[in-house]
Amino acid sequence: MSATLSLYAVEPGSPGRPAASRGGVLVTSLLSVVRSSGLEVRFRHLQPDEATSPNPPSGLTRTRERIAELAGLLGDRSRVLLLIYPELPGVAGPLTPGARRSDAWLNLAQRTYSVLGAKSRLTRQRLVVIVKELPLEAAAGRAQAGEAKSVADDARLQALEGALLRAAHRLITPAGFVNAIRSRHGLDVSRFRTFRRHVYLPTLEPGTPPPTQIDFEPGAVNFFYSGAVDSRAASNFREILRAIRSAPKCRLHVCGPGQDEVRHWLVELDVPNARHHGFLSPAAHDRLARRCDVGLILYSTDDPYQHLRPTLKYSAYLANGLAVLSTNLDQVAENIKRDGVGQAMPIRELSVELLRWATRPSLWAHAKARAAEQAREVQAGAEFSAWIEELTETG
Repeated sequence: MSATLSLYAVEPGSPGRPAASRGGVLVTSLLSVVRSSGLEVRFRHLQPDEATSPNPPSGLTRTRERIAELAGLLGDRSRVLLLIYPELPGVAGPLTPGARRSDAWLNLAQRTYSVLGAKSRLTRQRLVVIVKELPLEAAAGRAQAGEAKSVADDARLQALEGALLRAAHRLITPAGFVNAIRSRHGLDVSRFRTFRRHVYLPTLEPGTPPPTQIDFEPGAVNFFYSGAVDSRAASNFREILRAIRSAPKCRLHVCGPGQDEVRHWLVELDVPNARHHGFLSPAAHDRLARRCDVGLILYSTDDPYQHLRPTLKYSAYLANGLAVLSTNLDQVAENIKRDGVGQAMPIRELSVELLRWATRPSLWAHAKARAAEQAREVQAGAEFSAWIEELTETG
């Protein structure tokens, strides 16, 4: 069996998967870290979700692609197979409870992962699964927060998830996911390797200019928000806009999807010192971030799932040397306290603290310096080193 590692993922920059998206950044950063360990990496391209693709394939074409993905996975002779859950070979796009899916396809995928587990045990092949999200907990959290209709526990998804995770030699998960996975699937704790921060490799290409028409007023404090302003953050974001409006000498820079809606709010709330720059390339995103001072995390604390996640935003901010202001999400708050890079508090207190930071840079100067110190660890994926070293030893 070949002493190589096969990573199965959607290629960043492919249709439906912008390179600057959360999934795109994760794959790019992960590839860099694994390759730097000396492992020979083979990138196995998965087809993107047809729901997000501008030119979705025909039904017959997609069927052939799914079959090829599953067959290729079973026939892969690399020493290590690395999958990122919930985007899996043979499954059309991320798994979501309550979504319309073919029972036949889910059953086929479930049987494939069960067979893969048996094959791995017989051949000493290593199946490693990075758990990026937990779809069942995410759906339940949105329902509890009133952001989506409640869905019944999806037994088909649970069965597929169980087949995959039980087949895995190692599960790489945020620390907050371990109890949920163990309680549902009864897995021994020795199979887990946890991380509290994502790996994030900034993309600062030489000569890449920042977005045009950016107002960096000398002496102004620049706040930065990266990502979608969806139902998980919308109400908190509007609260922050009101605070930004009250501090005319500070600036808020936003990038990601949802540009039209945010621009509507800027007009509605009369916030002239905030700007949405749209969906930027990774290099432009990181160049803009490094011109700012403080990164904002604004997820709702009413959603219990958000308390389990470290969020990629946090790592992106640290990797670019930003202090952090966040709503009081459990995992994020623990990280901020441990790293000494900012504050986490309820949104009403956060908006007041933002006003203080906007006028008194001494309040966040030490946190920003600490973030710069932590940047190298985040960029290098220091918390991924233990399980990667295990792979090099078994390779």
